[in-house]
Amino acid sequence: MLKFRLFSLLVGALLMVPVALVACQKQAAQSPSPSGVKPYANDGMLGITDVNPNMPMSPTYHTYQKDTDLMDATIKQVPYIVDSNIVVNGPVVTVNLYVPGDLSEQQFKMVENDAYDKLSKAMPRYTMKVFVYRKS
Repeated sequence: MLKFRLFSLLVGALLMVPVALVACQKQAAQSPSPSGVKPYANDGMLGITDVNPNMPMSPTYHTYQKDTDLMDATIKQVPYIVDSNIVVNGPVVTVNLYVPGDLSEQQFKMVENDAYDKLSKAMPRYTMKVFVYRKS
């Protein structure tokens, strides 16, 4: 009985050696596995910066200041605007645009539509409210 138990233990140990060798082999760096699973990013945080885009270490992290700077740059691409005001209230952004008083009605509507389209595309996570006023 003792010989059988010792033999079984030895056979079991020998069968575990190939399993241990396969499990401990080095994986190829940054290559997805056949199942499509990608390895963690080499960020020192086990890939956590890829998981949550609102972490300050993430390259996609935005603040209200960065968002309003981008909105301001987008507004500058729209012609005829002489002044603007941006108010961020949670997911809603109210943009007040001021155009010259002598603008035609067609140009006035074009400014409103163009600003809304560009802002909505630049900042899709916000609900945009665009108001255009004539400045005398």
